[in-house]
Amino acid sequence: MKKTVLAGLFLMSLVSFGEEIVVYGPESMKWIESSAGVIFKEKTGTTIKYVPIDGVIPRMKLEKKNPKADIIVGLTDINYLEAKKDNLIKNYKPTTAGNIAKEEFIIDKEWSVTPIDYGMLALNYNYEKTGSDLKTFEDLKKYPKELLVQDPRSFTGEAFMLWTIGVYGENWLMFWESLKPSILTVSSGWSDSFAKFSVGEGAIMSGYASSSIYFYQDGNENKYKSYIPEEGGYIYLEGAALVNKKNIKKSAEEFLNFVLEPEFQKLALEKNYMFPVINYTLPEDYKYVPTTNKIVKLDAEYVNKNMENWKKQLIEVLKK
Repeated sequence: MKKTVLAGLFLMSLVSFGEEIVVYGPESMKWIESSAGVIFKEKTGTTIKYVPIDGVIPRMKLEKKNPKADIIVGLTDINYLEAKKDNLIKNYKPTTAGNIAKEEFIIDKEWSVTPIDYGMLALNYNYEKTGSDLKTFEDLKKYPKELLVQDPRSFTGEAFMLWTIGVYGENWLMFWESLKPSILTVSSGWSDSFAKFSVGEGAIMSGYASSSIYFYQDGNENKYKSYIPEEGGYIYLEGAALVNKKNIKKSAEEFLNFVLEPEFQKLALEKNYMFPVINYTLPEDYKYVPTTNKIVKLDAEYVNKNMENWKKQLIEVLKK
């Protein structure tokens, strides 16, 4: 009897060992496999396979009857509602939830999504090309064919669209119409925009305030700058969730426990250039990140009702 019990316990301990979990998310978070995945495998024996997809929610809808992923990352405090209402994700409260530093970091009280990190959107620009500092959204219109933006079906493109809606309200599409002459490229996602921006294709791009850290570390703080327009800033909170499927792997739940541990949060700082959602001492170079007390906010329910229509409207404007 004793041998049987011990054998059973031993087998249970190996449930996740040697498993693989598939994680869907934006291109910018591939470090989850290459860096976080190494630590996670050491802790659990489970391998992470990361599949970069910009516009991951539409992909999840296509696979709804036969999901390929175990985890989805990059969901925001706004678009998670779309995934939740379509039953694409499943509730799970991590055992490490107590590590979260502030209640406002909790995206969903039902725990359909676990917060990973947060940041503030910004406009990054090449000072050597603009020749002067930018201060407002309207300043973008001064530079024809110099602005890199992302497709609104991508995570960052969607967030930038929402930022402009928060600033301009009912006139947001008029703003985009007037901005059109300044747009050089509509990229598939942030990584594509940043790659172009880094080699001089465009003087300005929609991105993150924390990119200032990268510029500083690369010795380009005088060439590249970031600014949050005077009209107001937009906070971008990212999360991860279990994919709603018939067989939920134990190791997928373990991954959500892991994202709130210091090792993962440290990588979010170093690789994602985002702020941690747990209490963690920030590196010295984070002092270069621009901030603002004027924050633009949108009601999540209101956004969810209008999101798809807004995206269609913006895509039509960008196609013209």
